[in-house]
Amino acid sequence: MAERRDVLNLTDCYGSGAATNGLFVSRLLDDGKCEVLNQEWPTSAESTDELGDPVLRSIEDAAERAVFELDGTLVHLTLAGGRMYAAVAGETKARATAALESLRQTFPPPDPTAAHEVTVTFWTYSPHGPHPSWRTIAVPEWHEIELNYAEATRRQLAHMMRDFRPAHGGQLLLWHGRAGTGKTFGLRALAWEWREWCDFHYIVDPDSFFGEHADYLMSVLLMPVHQMGPRAFVQPGGIVSLVDPERDEQEREKPWRVLILEDTGELLRPDAKTMIGQGLSRFLNVVDGLIGQGLRVLVLVTTNEPIRTLHPAVARPGRCAANIEFEPLSTAEANAWLERHDYEEELDTPTPLASLYAIVEGQDVVEASQAAGFAGAT
Repeated sequence: MAERRDVLNLTDCYGSGAATNGLFVSRLLDDGKCEVLNQEWPTSAESTDELGDPVLRSIEDAAERAVFELDGTLVHLTLAGGRMYAAVAGETKARATAALESLRQTFPPPDPTAAHEVTVTFWTYSPHGPHPSWRTIAVPEWHEIELNYAEATRRQLAHMMRDFRPAHGGQLLLWHGRAGTGKTFGLRALAWEWREWCDFHYIVDPDSFFGEHADYLMSVLLMPVHQMGPRAFVQPGGIVSLVDPERDEQEREKPWRVLILEDTGELLRPDAKTMIGQGLSRFLNVVDGLIGQGLRVLVLVTTNEPIRTLHPAVARPGRCAANIEFEPLSTAEANAWLERHDYEEELDTPTPLASLYAIVEGQDVVEASQAAGFAGAT
């Protein structure tokens, strides 16, 4: 009988990362390692040097990929964008699990609570399709910034920060108000207050996300990030997926995700369909149509457009779980804010947050107010 021979074709790899991927899969086939575990996690590590000399290392475009032999296991690591992707192949599941735990101790996740930081996934559409990258950003707690907002806005934001429950009242969160009223500051506080039950994903190019690239939208909604990396390994009987069944179960229990689309008012205007194709209809399908059904996804849109200029289908009851207008601080609120920041002069007009910060940093009062579209400051 002819000897059976497994053949692996690497047809969809490009760049030098194909070398480490190919070596990892080839070696685990040759060594008969039939248990492979695959995980990813955030880390502050900048290299894999702590593990010693690799079998092979490849560095390209700020991504480091390396293959190691560790305690009888074969390890493929990808370090990119502040995250570690690890595939561990062992003769037994117990040995692979132990090696994976050792790796997590060697490259531990940062403690965002101590640093008051959260990790945000930033999505762009590249020549090779949807591309995620990660940044850890400093964020405030809500109680630290709540007095930056007018009373009506503050009351609605406080409810959203502390008492909001997903899956009740729609999947769209709409924040609107003129520039400089603190929407981005509020987003950062929201990321902190919701950190325990959801992940934040920032869409850098929303026109592409809802416009010409349908695969962009579907990939972000449906593709677990942990599926990047080596794709296949052999068990007795043939080639199977690298996805670990236990990890797959964890993904089904993944926390909610918030997709952030900043300054996206043009997407929501009545003429949006003629501007970017089917963008508006896709958007509405995400928040409560067939695409969005069963997905743990909230879509948070900020816009400088007045609510009256938006498409009536966007802000209708049942679609918006939150519809918050960001108003400038009233004259009394603005003067109280300036007093807390040790500024002695007074204003005689409602003033947005950005202008107040400009004033305490030394900008002329009238100039700061007029720059924000307000007149009458003294």
